[in-house]
Amino acid sequence: MEMAKGEFGVDELICLGGFKNVRGVYDWKGLKLQIDETVYDFGVCYEIECESKEPERDKELIEGLLMENGIDFVYSDINKFGVFMSGKLPSK
Repeated sequence: MEMAKGEFGVDELICLGGFKNVRGVYDWKGLKLQIDETVYDFGVCYEIECESKEPERDKELIEGLLMENGIDFVYSDINKFGVFMSGKLPSK
């Protein structure tokens, strides 16, 4: 902490709180899915990431998996720190 304080020239650091993130990596239908579970004080959020050479095709595959299993989803427009600072989970 002292090194960070000196490097950035601040007199004090203030803890804003935090969140816990756990990532699982899974092979599914030839895709590598990275699934994050992020636990905030105000709830839990899950995120699926997939790098793809055919994003539209793979997006439909993943959406199909979620819909077939009755899993509501939204596309994120804010990062995890933004969710933390807002104090609320993303919603439809």
